[in-house]
Amino acid sequence: MNILKEKPFEYLRRMENGSQFEAETVKNWYIARAYVLEKLKDVAFKPDSNAHLHVVINSDSPLMLSVARQVALSAHYLNFQENDEDETCRNRTVITIVSRNPNIKEELMKEEFLCNLPKYCKYVNRNSKPENSDSFIDIEIHIVDECPEDNDNNMLFFSEEDVDAICKLKASEGIDIYSIDTRKAAYARRIYSLGKVIDNLPAEDIHCAKRYALAIDVFQYEKLKEKPQPLIDKKEWRNLNKVKEDLSNIFCTDCFESRKRGIQLCSNGDVKKEKELWEQYNIILSRSEHARWLVEKLIMGYSPFNEQQRFKDEVLFVDEKKKEQYRKSLKTLSKNPAHIDICSYTDLRRINPNDLKYDSFMMLAIPKILEKVTS
Repeated sequence: MNILKEKPFEYLRRMENGSQFEAETVKNWYIARAYVLEKLKDVAFKPDSNAHLHVVINSDSPLMLSVARQVALSAHYLNFQENDEDETCRNRTVITIVSRNPNIKEELMKEEFLCNLPKYCKYVNRNSKPENSDSFIDIEIHIVDECPEDNDNNMLFFSEEDVDAICKLKASEGIDIYSIDTRKAAYARRIYSLGKVIDNLPAEDIHCAKRYALAIDVFQYEKLKEKPQPLIDKKEWRNLNKVKEDLSNIFCTDCFESRKRGIQLCSNGDVKKEKELWEQYNIILSRSEHARWLVEKLIMGYSPFNEQQRFKDEVLFVDEKKKEQYRKSLKTLSKNPAHIDICSYTDLRRINPNDLKYDSFMMLAIPKILEKVTS
């Protein structure tokens, strides 16, 4: 099947004034994506593993902060536990940034880098007391003055020299890192066009794979039969919300291979067992997907509801239509958008359980989509 190459990052705009990001920033995003996906291509953890990935980024240059951004978008694994018996999260991906900049947090919170993520994830600034220690986010950020020693098997060191070497290698292999194969994202987007096949499923027992049998059939034999269409629609992509909505499918599908590797670690090469494990671990996969989505949304400039917004949302519980309109109005704001689903997985099951159905189905659809793009 022909690769569908597109250049979607150019369409992102600043929330503050709608202006374009600098060409160098956009270039850095592409470089960072190609580099990070290459470096993480063999990283995976079993659901019961107590290990975690620790990435050390050896400078705070714009390129390396873009790399930090891409690690945060991509490094989400099946063994992250939102809380355990001690009500503390475990197995977060740790991103350590070597920087002597006293204002590094302000730099990280620029739109082109991590935006709102440092406000809500666990953040450790040198020897200061950690911020957000009880965060439900599966990424934590550490700032250090000096590069730490390599004393962990799961520690990776990223440098500008290494980024340059990887990019030159890809160029020598004829790989264009400044465009993206959007086939997986285009197929994943079709899940949201299934409509009633998923919407009509009750919110109870949402992780039972058998309940999605009809939806899988419709997706596999109807939606996946059609050729993937370009993700970019220049007319629709004048709307920043539409751009972010479609980019979300790219960020989501960039993690498909790592989820597959996690399942394969549990199957020991048994293909039949592997198929069963996608169903058996649906709740674990779904939790991991929600964790990934949270980080993406914070990086894309969204925030959780504040107390006033949450109070108004709760008041509207008697009128489902008005509540839905209110939630949509907040998540489509041009500045400071807010999303009701930016919360812990536990809270999401209480606040908005219907949205969990799409995470569950997406995880069941991963093998079908990967098979389609590799056939």
